[in-house]
Amino acid sequence: MEKVWQVGLIGCGAIARKKHLPLCAQLPRVHLWGLFSRNPESAMACAAEFGDADTEVFTSAEQMLSRKEMDIAIICTPNNTHAEYSIAALHHGKHVICEKPMAMTSREASAMLQAAKENRRMLHISYQNRYLDSALLAKHLADRGELGDIYYAKAYAIRRRALPNWGGTMDKAATGGGPLMDIGSHAIDLALWLSGNFSPKYAAGTAYHKLARQGSGANHWGPWNPETYELEDCALGFVVMQNGMTLTIDASYALNVEREMERSVDLFGTKGGLTLRPEEGVHLIQERMNQMCVTKCIEQHTRRTLTPDALGDTPEYREYQAVLNRLNSGCYEDPAAQQAYTVLKIVEGIYRSAETGEPVYF
Repeated sequence: MEKVWQVGLIGCGAIARKKHLPLCAQLPRVHLWGLFSRNPESAMACAAEFGDADTEVFTSAEQMLSRKEMDIAIICTPNNTHAEYSIAALHHGKHVICEKPMAMTSREASAMLQAAKENRRMLHISYQNRYLDSALLAKHLADRGELGDIYYAKAYAIRRRALPNWGGTMDKAATGGGPLMDIGSHAIDLALWLSGNFSPKYAAGTAYHKLARQGSGANHWGPWNPETYELEDCALGFVVMQNGMTLTIDASYALNVEREMERSVDLFGTKGGLTLRPEEGVHLIQERMNQMCVTKCIEQHTRRTLTPDALGDTPEYREYQAVLNRLNSGCYEDPAAQQAYTVLKIVEGIYRSAETGEPVYF
């Protein structure tokens, strides 16, 4: 019989309610054992909706983490507390699933990695877009050599008008950055993972506060106050890897662009190119029979009325299954944590370059 992992969740905001708590209720190998939030009413509401009669609500994170029954801590708090709670959980002997970005700074992230190593516990940073159908297909194509030597990659996280303006999302002290730190880190992780390259040499970039300072009535979540908005609305990055590969990053909450692109990547290699757009699938561009050809790979699931549940799992579900499988195998080291640290270093480098006007070497 497979182990049922006892989970304690810290932070009961939107990302917990929309992503992690539904998974805890859905996965048979996970039991929502405990909850802590600085807002006790929110924790009680989440326990009632997603927990069961055995789910406890705690008055402090320390109180919950000190309990021996708990196996895994899920960290869904603002970015500026990711390191604090993750390190505390690891030192209490818990495995950790932490929301992205890994931390506010690479120094904090390094301390998280060290705590995981010292306590022989898993640290996983949640970049679930690796588990998209399109991303898994693109990874398979790249790994089997369809693209050859990948020397150029583009990462996109572009919105026209979708600047988050609720809770602490506009507080730079809590988030550490705007679209580059938030949706941009997803795109960077996806581009580096697909290309199999996590060794940056230097980064340069720019950050803009143009539309954020103007405000907008067309914003998806309503207007914001441009007088108090501290974060960039657009950040652009240029990274050169140790092997010479170039990565460019476009990240924006608000940009006068016709087409939005999130979780999207372009790869260019010596044997072919690839575009990944989750809404359109994967396009493979190659020379065949002395012609340039585009192969459109659009994932489709076969439906059967007697097996409707076989349609396919969500990326978040697959991510949790992968983490649980690794834990059940007794392998507590997750290479993706070190890779998330590299993503954060790149984000940090682009921000520093934007401030100084100089490239940042790693």
